[in-house]
Amino acid sequence: MTEKRKRLPAILFIAAFFFLCVFFSLGMLLPGAADAADSGDVPKLVSDGKISATWRDDFEGWFSKHFAYRDVLVDAFSVLKEKVFRTGNDQVLVGRDGFLFFRETLADYTGSDPMTEEELSAAADALKNLSDYAEEHGAAFVFLCAPNKNTIYPEKMPALPQQAADPDSSNLSRLLPLLDERGVNYADVRPLLIEAKDERLVYHKRDTHWNNEGARIAAKAVLDAAGIPLGIFDAPLTDVTHDFRGDLDSLLYPKTPRYDDEYVLNIGNRFRYVSGGSSLMNLDILTQYKSDKVLGIFSSLVFRDSFGSALIPYFASCSGSARFHRALPFRIDLLEDPETGETVGTDLVVVEIAERNLRNLIGSDARISG
Repeated sequence: MTEKRKRLPAILFIAAFFFLCVFFSLGMLLPGAADAADSGDVPKLVSDGKISATWRDDFEGWFSKHFAYRDVLVDAFSVLKEKVFRTGNDQVLVGRDGFLFFRETLADYTGSDPMTEEELSAAADALKNLSDYAEEHGAAFVFLCAPNKNTIYPEKMPALPQQAADPDSSNLSRLLPLLDERGVNYADVRPLLIEAKDERLVYHKRDTHWNNEGARIAAKAVLDAAGIPLGIFDAPLTDVTHDFRGDLDSLLYPKTPRYDDEYVLNIGNRFRYVSGGSSLMNLDILTQYKSDKVLGIFSSLVFRDSFGSALIPYFASCSGSARFHRALPFRIDLLEDPETGETVGTDLVVVEIAERNLRNLIGSDARISG
């Protein structure tokens, strides 16, 4: 073999490397080729007459998010990882049968970072204080923990080096007896969701959260726990659309949407948004029943996280007025008029929180004065 032929592979590799660098750099000049979720400005080498000491790192970080056709390449790489190697990324776990899981729930699933007894006690005490405060203001109180998806679908998780923890040793399983001791009312929806999943999906395959059917089961359980059974929530949802894009899917495939099934709510157009309805992720959402013939309670106050978004239509459909609030510590002071300090007349207070966030209950009662 001649010396020239020996050098050919190295020459071709170098040529390909420079071609790709030039292609993805010059491609940024094409309209739409460098679109990115983070559309920050190009870092400046010189600012206020001084050369930036961090420009190289800043530019590298910016370029990694803006080079031409980035999202297309991420999509293609994600297809390879999901379909061939069965792996996701630093936020997504690829499970069985098309299921995706939020990697942040892995510690709960394996039991690798359990809450201490002191933490559990502090969380239970906070819920007790919130419950007592609600009852002092004439409102029923129900705590609802939204289970992690792998709590309900452990069989869909991928094979892992760590074994799944015993469900009886989970943070939630250890917290509920402490609530019993303190007399705090709660709805444990885990057995209900596990039973229902044999007949229909109760969580989205490609999203962190429960679907409308899982939310129906949870909403009914809360109202049952509060002693407010309503027939409109009894029947399982049956109509299905295929137009839901999951949050986990978006993390894997930023460019090309992949849609998931969603159950259609059949409870009618019974309420309207008074404020905050432009996005279900808004901090404060108020709803009002459209008719004088309210099916259920007069007023409800629901403290929620992202799982609570799917609960909004249910509680809004059975409340004369409903308020859905996202804030920690919980705005339990909303039970009083801010000017007079008088009770505003709320009938039901619901505290909903995701299983992976149970530690956030600690100190969540901080707004209770005294």
